[in-house]
Amino acid sequence: MSSPITFGGLASGLDTKAIIEALVGVEGQRVSLLQRQQTSFRDKVTAYESLLGKLKALETALGKIADPEQFLAFAAHLSSGGESFLTATPQGAARAGTYQIQIGAIAQSTFIRSAGAADANASLGLAGDLTLRVGTTDTTIAIDGTNDSLFGVRDAINDSGAAIDATVVFDGTQYHLELRGHDSGVANAVTVVAEPAPGTGGTALALTQLRAASDATFTIDGQPYTSASNTVNGAIEGVTLQLLDDQAVGAAPIQVAVTESVDQIRKQIEDFVTAYNAVVTTMNEQTAPRASSSDPIKPLSGESTLSSLRMAFGSVIASASVSATSRYTTFSSIGIKSQNDGTLVFDAKKFQDAIGDDVDDVRALLTDSTQGLAKKLLDVVERRTDPTGGVIDSREDALKAQISSLDKRIRAAQDALSRYEDALVARFAAYETIIGRLKAQGDSLTSLTGLFNSLNGSASSSNG
Repeated sequence: MSSPITFGGLASGLDTKAIIEALVGVEGQRVSLLQRQQTSFRDKVTAYESLLGKLKALETALGKIADPEQFLAFAAHLSSGGESFLTATPQGAARAGTYQIQIGAIAQSTFIRSAGAADANASLGLAGDLTLRVGTTDTTIAIDGTNDSLFGVRDAINDSGAAIDATVVFDGTQYHLELRGHDSGVANAVTVVAEPAPGTGGTALALTQLRAASDATFTIDGQPYTSASNTVNGAIEGVTLQLLDDQAVGAAPIQVAVTESVDQIRKQIEDFVTAYNAVVTTMNEQTAPRASSSDPIKPLSGESTLSSLRMAFGSVIASASVSATSRYTTFSSIGIKSQNDGTLVFDAKKFQDAIGDDVDDVRALLTDSTQGLAKKLLDVVERRTDPTGGVIDSREDALKAQISSLDKRIRAAQDALSRYEDALVARFAAYETIIGRLKAQGDSLTSLTGLFNSLNGSASSSNG
């Protein structure tokens, strides 16, 4: 509060300080109430953020089993030593097969280096344009006394938007500017078209290409392929190849065997069940009844957002995918069962039996664009996790608006309380002043009365 209480009933004998503090305390309960409301809203926002994180994890897990391109029913196995040269990752469109791959060269990006300089911060005396070409796109950068050090040129290149990474390195003796193309492949080659000229006594950049951009070259079953990137899609249907290193000339081909893999699908389902249960457990904790009235109320207790989410989950989990021919039309038919508390339990054997019986029907049950249960569940989650207008985003915005409004109300209430305290201090000070004066007047009257009585006594004594 703004007014320190520096007196204590000096004239009246009352504990004025305690009285003022008590009165201010009563009035201050309104501020405390507003602060408690604000804390409650902040706790709700924090709880929603926690729930949102779990929903996003569920969204990621559902994305894999709801998308036929990510619902993996295959695994790739490399022959011994092959993992040093490539990785192979099947997608939803993969098919079983065996492939022989030989890697002649991996794709490279351009590497360019400048002459050395003793000080990377020192001016090189450059003036003019530095023009760099990436593929067929030129970028021209003005170099002058404000940016003609190695660090200055580096920053100018990185800020230019050109698809080039510029760095400054120290080789133990001198500093060098190094340029590397963002992307590999001949089509993304970096060329120095023009350099700024050094003035008298200046030092040229002397940018020199140390490695040319190149495409990856490899064969699959003896047929030649090229790629600007070391990440190769389409060479084997439904399989992404990541080329890691060149093979020696004459080295044996790497065998890549793509086979059906129940383990891959089962792992995706397990991840989904784990993420789903984390969301449901959080909702259960937030809506559980209190054991006693002394227990704190959970931040999201009574929030309609949770009850609507729980109902939406239950509706999808209990629903069936319409199919005239499939025996697999519900989550439970493939081993995903709901428990009394809303969490799921996964029967891996039942799921494996269903996959072995008809993997395509199981995939359709989960990924069909209109009837897929995982797709329906993903839609439920995405309506909550959408960062612009999603259910949780909208609720958080409303809570944050209330928090902001309470900020203003709390400041206003605190200002009013401070003025109230100032008024009390001034009023009681005035009372003390008045009482002090009255007491002084009373003391004077008492003194005069005593004097008068004394004089009367003396007079009577003389007359007698």
